[in-house]
Amino acid sequence: MPVGMTDSQMEILYSGTESAAWLDGPAEVLRKQVGRLADSPIGAVLHGAPVGHPLHPALVAVPIGAWTAAGVFDALRQPETARRLIGLGLLATPPTVLAGWVDWVHTDTVQRRVGLIHAAVNGAGAALMALSYRQRRRSSAPGAVTRSAAGAVTRSAAGAVTLSAAGTVLIGLGGLLGGHLAYSLGANVRPPEVPNAPVYDPVLADSPGDTA
Repeated sequence: MPVGMTDSQMEILYSGTESAAWLDGPAEVLRKQVGRLADSPIGAVLHGAPVGHPLHPALVAVPIGAWTAAGVFDALRQPETARRLIGLGLLATPPTVLAGWVDWVHTDTVQRRVGLIHAAVNGAGAALMALSYRQRRRSSAPGAVTRSAAGAVTRSAAGAVTLSAAGTVLIGLGGLLGGHLAYSLGANVRPPEVPNAPVYDPVLADSPGDTA
């Protein structure tokens, strides 16, 4: 559970996103548009066909890891390393986002609602990271002063750090919704039904004579 959030607050967050019926109209329009990509050979790769499972959960580790590490290096007063890590995360964002949208096409109505909010929150977080990177790059340009004589971070650099910190918070909230989408709602994790497969019986499965 995220720090500062109670069980009731978590329930409000999850139920609120799941019941956002006002998103159904836009979701249907987007589903048709993104469906063209999902039905293409590239879409199949983004959905993880070559490896047998969606790629989005694996790809998302790169930007999240890079941006989290950037926060650590900001705390250690190593702004150049933090800037490069934010840049790495931004480079990894496009394929991660595309894979997420392709996965989103293969969801039901409630999952699509949560998925849209998940995407919007993450998009806002990534936008803040891009703004932070831009500001950091300007501050580190030749001739730019990034630190005072006493070594304190300048106002421009402090603003960049604030932007990336806010972006990290949003990315964390988006990840929370993504986890709920996958693990609680079972988006893209339920095994396909096998025609004419035997029905699972827990009584028979637990019987002493079962050697499976």
